[in-house]
Amino acid sequence: MDPDCGPLTDTSGSTIPLDDAVTWTGNYQTAHPNKLRSVYFTSEVFQALIDQPGAKGIRIYLANSGATTETLDTMILVSATASADLTTVGEYELYDHGTGTPPCPVISPLNH
Repeated sequence: MDPDCGPLTDTSGSTIPLDDAVTWTGNYQTAHPNKLRSVYFTSEVFQALIDQPGAKGIRIYLANSGATTETLDTMILVSATASADLTTVGEYELYDHGTGTPPCPVISPLNH
């Protein structure tokens, strides 16, 4: 069955209780013990993405830089609308290479 991605069921931006977040991140990190757990980006990155023309939000892609000499799991951040990414070359900036955990430690109940 296809998910209903219409605006009435859109949960983007919904809050969840900390206990749920701890459980969900624990589930993922237990199943993928050596995978990327989190990536830190400064508020300036998010503000720059939101400030781009037409941006209504930010889409975050899981990625791997396997084509480089140092293979690294990362995330790509792009300005977006609900249904499209804003990626016109020369018009929009995309961001990557935040600070990943692992290898960099972070103190958080979400980091198991």
